[in-house]
Amino acid sequence: MDTSDYPSLPKLNQLHAQLAANNRRVEEVIDSQLDSIEQLFAAVVAEDWSGVEKVTRQLATLEPDVLGHDVVREAQKVLDELTRAAAGETQSLHLHDLIAACRSVRKNQHWTS
Repeated sequence: MDTSDYPSLPKLNQLHAQLAANNRRVEEVIDSQLDSIEQLFAAVVAEDWSGVEKVTRQLATLEPDVLGHDVVREAQKVLDELTRAAAGETQSLHLHDLIAACRSVRKNQHWTS
């Protein structure tokens, strides 16, 4: 354990390695969620409403810190609408808002990469 005001080089090296490992884990989580966003876009384009529901369910159960409160909130609204919808209804009223929130996340991800 370092007793000086500044950490030793070995301690700095250890902290750097921990930070790098944590950074990789965070990037993997974000990348996997961005894959979910891509799946959502593909399902919407194909009008695959069961696929939209599946991906929306994944997004709705995320911690808001992962992709943002907007995505989780809108995913929960879309999921609620899809689960309450009559058999003939396919379009969700909040789907547009969910897609807009997902686009915002993708745009921000490209700027920070």
